[in-house]
Amino acid sequence: MTEASVRATIERLRLAPKYRQVHADTIADVVRQEVAYAADATELERRARLKLHRVVAGYLFTGRPARLLRGLYEAVADGPAATQAWCRTALGSHVSTAERLPDLDRLYPCVLSLTGTPGTIADLACALNPLTVPWLRQVTAAQYTGYDLSLSYVTIGGQFLARTDADGTTAHRDVLVRPEEIRADVALLLKTYHCIDDRTPGGALRLVRDITAACVVVSFPVRTIGGRAARFTRPHIEALQTLADQRHWELRRASLSNEDLIVIVKEDRLGAPG
Repeated sequence: MTEASVRATIERLRLAPKYRQVHADTIADVVRQEVAYAADATELERRARLKLHRVVAGYLFTGRPARLLRGLYEAVADGPAATQAWCRTALGSHVSTAERLPDLDRLYPCVLSLTGTPGTIADLACALNPLTVPWLRQVTAAQYTGYDLSLSYVTIGGQFLARTDADGTTAHRDVLVRPEEIRADVALLLKTYHCIDDRTPGGALRLVRDITAACVVVSFPVRTIGGRAARFTRPHIEALQTLADQRHWELRRASLSNEDLIVIVKEDRLGAPG
């Protein structure tokens, strides 16, 4: 397989309407992973398309950002209570964030009780989680940046924060590519660790290892979408514990009704929660 063929495949997929919202780094990363298993350019593109479908199908927001954002301006004008009510409705449109709704008032106090008080927060693979920033602001004024490989999520979160939070922003980025370049006091990886590992075995553990953050907060769902106990999380938690032991990092834990929180403390330098 020539480098020219690989680049041509990346470019074709990058221009395909189906992957228009996907970051170019994600497409290139997937294609290059599949090179080792493809006999020619045709098979490479077939394999890459299948992998991309698996990678993005569960993440991408299929609706139009403008439709979800409808009513935001009126809610903001009506004040914080109306804004939070709008956020709850919008968060309910996505399975993962809908599951978080019962715990919204407890989520960030619980997180900061484990990490200490940050000055900066990086929300990795954030999806619609920027819409929870009004609850974050009840416990910290830390600068918040949400990162996602889907341009739709970045647009929704960015437009919301532009109208509601001067210290919040979003960025279109694949956090698996050059994660060491992202710097924050606290990095959040909420209910996406196992999804990242499906894309790149071992990739989520490397992300936790390589991200430049004093604390990394990883969460896992308590139950599967079908309602069964999420037993698949146990090997991931054991791998995080092994990583912490090897690096002499501390591992802290807490549980909410729908999420188990694992915090890797690389540098115990953050102040106590305020």
